[in-house]
Amino acid sequence: MISSRLFYTAIMLFWISFLSLLALMLTFAPQGGVELAGLTLFAGSGLVNAAIAAMEAIGFSPVASSVVFGIMAGLNIAAAGLALFALLFSVLGEAPEQREARPLAEGAAACVALAAGLIVTVSLAGGEAGALLALQLAALGGMLLTAMPVAPAEIATDHAEDDGVSLLDSVIADHAASHAAFSAQLASLSRRGVTP
Repeated sequence: MISSRLFYTAIMLFWISFLSLLALMLTFAPQGGVELAGLTLFAGSGLVNAAIAAMEAIGFSPVASSVVFGIMAGLNIAAAGLALFALLFSVLGEAPEQREARPLAEGAAACVALAAGLIVTVSLAGGEAGALLALQLAALGGMLLTAMPVAPAEIATDHAEDDGVSLLDSVIADHAASHAAFSAQLASLSRRGVTP
């Protein structure tokens, strides 16, 4: 069980890092990169050249192209954040938190699907399919595969056990209520018999 959690954690951390780097690349590569601590990061625009060419073929202005890249970067970073919370809830949380992890992972996959849908639309409409399209589709496949096992089997058995416990509690409560009602009726009858 621990080894499967460690494996799942490693896989999720990879995809969170991948989505974060993809968002940074979408933000800075069209602008020629960014300087950080003497290093030039995301300077090569080769990964986004096909997307830029597709947007130019469609007739997008540079501002519209930067808005499309910004939307895609925002969706990817939102997916990375949701996936991070899903990982924390799933691996470190108790049963209630683990149940909340699945909607978060599905939300992350939905954000990646929206970003992938946007780049697929732009690439097909502009007639240019490049590396960015492949990276975004890879991110979508990875998030779909990691979102599936977020609610492990033991959570489902916990649900069944909780249902069994709640059913037992309701049977005990009903029995106690009927016993209390019977005792109250008995006490009422005995008082009637004692008083003239």
